[in-house]
Amino acid sequence: MLKRFLTAFLLTSFVVAMLVLGVTVSYHFLDGLILFFVTLGVYEMYKCLKVGGYNPYKTPIIIVALLAYPAWLFFKLPGLIGVFGVAFAVGLVIMTFKKDSSLNDLTTTFFAMIYPYFMLSPAFYMTENFCGIFAVAYAIFVPVMTDTMAYLVGSTMGKHKLCPTISPKKTVEGAVGGLLGGIIMSVVFYLLFEYFAVFGDKVAYIPFNEKQWASIVIYVVLGILGGVFSQLGDLAASSVKRKLGVKDFGNIFPGHGGSMDRIDSIMFMLVLLFVAFQIIY
Repeated sequence: MLKRFLTAFLLTSFVVAMLVLGVTVSYHFLDGLILFFVTLGVYEMYKCLKVGGYNPYKTPIIIVALLAYPAWLFFKLPGLIGVFGVAFAVGLVIMTFKKDSSLNDLTTTFFAMIYPYFMLSPAFYMTENFCGIFAVAYAIFVPVMTDTMAYLVGSTMGKHKLCPTISPKKTVEGAVGGLLGGIIMSVVFYLLFEYFAVFGDKVAYIPFNEKQWASIVIYVVLGILGGVFSQLGDLAASSVKRKLGVKDFGNIFPGHGGSMDRIDSIMFMLVLLFVAFQIIY
């Protein structure tokens, strides 16, 4: 229990420090936070696929892990597409000439890249084109609150199993609690960033709508969707782990598993935010 608490404290301190630096110094610190988790996530997926009996190619994964962010930084979307294209071409060449290689090896290689890296990459776009601190913080804290409320409600009131074949401990009551958690945290963000404007001109936040009531509605809807997407991300990760025969994606965070165990719901949340921002703004 002490190990789990210390890990949570250190990890939370690191995340908060990077968020603060992202506001006070440069948004690149927000990118650095995402890169930290995504790089670990790609490595963990590669290792777990190997444990699960698959044979992903290491070279294309390394290409994406090392070059995707610099390509985005200097060439934006064309650069990112180019890196994934090169990695795919390299994977095809390896499959062609490597003895006993199969199409399955190629598909698992790209699963190891797309699941962590591509699903987290919207964060890079949002930190540069929208209010980065809002986007990253929202994508982190809404899933955290969703998970916390789902656990509290599920452990005290849960009676009906949600997906027993995927995650036996999750309940319908816990899922409803998670939705409430998503709404609550979303409203907190509305109060901090919009209603009270706590951060003022320190962040480049743009209100969701000129009309206050419309902004509130958007925040509530986004909170509901955030609760749904966060829990879907968690269930998807549980399904992947079950199919690979592993309990956790890694053990870099004692008592908390690996990087992928911490960001499974955040990845889905970032995809939701990216789409929502295109509609809202």
